[in-house]
Amino acid sequence: MKREKDISKIIARHLMFAASEDEKKFLRSWRNGNDKNERGYQIMKWLLRGDSFSKSSSQHKVPVEAFFHRTRFVDRNHKTIGWWKIAASIAVILALGSLASQFLYFFDDTHVTLVADSGQRTQAILPDGSKVWLNNCSQLEYTHRPGRKRYVVLKGEAYFEVAKDATRPFFVHTDHMEVRVTGTQFNVRNYDDESKAEVALVEGSVKVMPKNGPSSMLEPGQLLTLTKKTGSVIKNKSNVTDRSAWRNGILLIENASFDELIARLERWYDIRIEYKPEDFKNIHYTGTIRKLRLDQVFDFINLTVPVEVQMNENHIVLTKK
Repeated sequence: MKREKDISKIIARHLMFAASEDEKKFLRSWRNGNDKNERGYQIMKWLLRGDSFSKSSSQHKVPVEAFFHRTRFVDRNHKTIGWWKIAASIAVILALGSLASQFLYFFDDTHVTLVADSGQRTQAILPDGSKVWLNNCSQLEYTHRPGRKRYVVLKGEAYFEVAKDATRPFFVHTDHMEVRVTGTQFNVRNYDDESKAEVALVEGSVKVMPKNGPSSMLEPGQLLTLTKKTGSVIKNKSNVTDRSAWRNGILLIENASFDELIARLERWYDIRIEYKPEDFKNIHYTGTIRKLRLDQVFDFINLTVPVEVQMNENHIVLTKK
């Protein structure tokens, strides 16, 4: 007999056509057990989009366990909520490629933390209908409170398509700034290990409020860059669609120092890279990495400074020649 806390995973696998025969049999018995169980199942089934996947899909192996590991649901008292609330508040939709998953959250005062680990990119749909794409090594926290201010906390990088609601602005909070919007598309980048934070506006308008400094309004096509150490802000025209090219598997490098380049490669390829920072000072890189193997990336680095690459099982060592 399966424990009750596992039923949400069984439902998810069943709706993804990935359940075993034993799980299907157990689910039928569970649904017939009482009306509450059947309602929970039907809610989760209803939330799923019919065109998201099918039995004939070539990508039927969905990482159900990974989804529940990376996404945490807690109530207002920070206690893990029960399986029935998970089943009724989530729709787990087939992974897009091997990198993206979509989720829907519905219950009041439910706190959701969405995580994209190294080498991963994740897509989510928030309760108000806003869409968000999360880049690798990023985290988004969201508390669903109907009728109240829409508010998310971001660590890392995300692209937002905010559902329009003039009566309830949408706020993106980071350690160094806050972005206010009512309905628009924009990219926010603020990794802890990077010296600058960015907001790139694709459509609509946003108000950027640095932690220390005056606020700025952005127009479509504008990029705001905040230097964390000094608090200085630069706003200029840019090809803002490039800032979110990571959603399509493209890593854009623009005048990045060697340290910044290595940090981005570690996140992108989920690998640890060792090197001596003093050997690579005053070196900057600009370029586009599109579906390149890591060894091909080091060929790109070699164009600027010769390096010796030692490939180990869990990490890479770079040595300046």
